[in-house]
Amino acid sequence: MNKFLIVFLFAALFTACHESLEEKAAREAKEFTRRNCPMPVSEYIVNDSMTFDKNTRTIHYYYTIKGAADTTAINNSNARAELLKGVKDATSIRAYKENGFNFAYTYYSQKNKGKVLLDVRITPKDYK
Repeated sequence: MNKFLIVFLFAALFTACHESLEEKAAREAKEFTRRNCPMPVSEYIVNDSMTFDKNTRTIHYYYTIKGAADTTAINNSNARAELLKGVKDATSIRAYKENGFNFAYTYYSQKNKGKVLLDVRITPKDYK
């Protein structure tokens, strides 16, 4: 019985060590969403979820904008610049940046369900 347990634990440890970066990104996105979302970011922004698309190697964040900020008058170039700065400065995603992952941010209107107020894609050529 003890030999079986030791072999099982060794196999589990060996398998966990071989998780690809893509598998890790998918797992972390699911865990983040399950544990934290919806999560208020500010008075006007809620992080609804995070996903990972293996085909495009994109980590995608989804938000809802509410209240006074829920308007189509969002300055896209300023918002993109701020998101790009966030990606460049973030140390928690270093492994993903070093491996050429993409990052996407989609902001939806709360008052106009389904309306995209801002959709930004950041690629390695942007942040390197």
